[in-house]
Amino acid sequence: MIPILTQLAGFASTWFEGQAKKTEAKAAAEVALKNAEAEVYRRQGTGELDWDLAAMNNTDRSWKDEYLTIVLSIPLIMCFVPGAEELVKNGFARLNEVPDWYKASFAVVVSASFGVRNLMKLWKR
Repeated sequence: MIPILTQLAGFASTWFEGQAKKTEAKAAAEVALKNAEAEVYRRQGTGELDWDLAAMNNTDRSWKDEYLTIVLSIPLIMCFVPGAEELVKNGFARLNEVPDWYKASFAVVVSASFGVRNLMKLWKR
């Protein structure tokens, strides 16, 4: 009879441990949710979230991102096409002659499409 009681006690102990782990996981999930909500409120207060939401809403109705991805990928792809390497090299040499205002304008268009804050982070590095 004692081995059965020992076994039952082991099952009960395992069950209680499982319940404790579930409670801990639930508490951790609630803390994570509250932290995420606090971060949303913080970002709303600083205006960061407005940029992200506007960019997200605009991507649904625009081909701009796809267009820019294609345009920026063309030179990369051409580097692997025999005979086209020289065209890419000459093209980038010509881009050195482009006025700074044009480069800045293109950078603004790309950053607006893919995220201004992300580009700023890259520039700071």
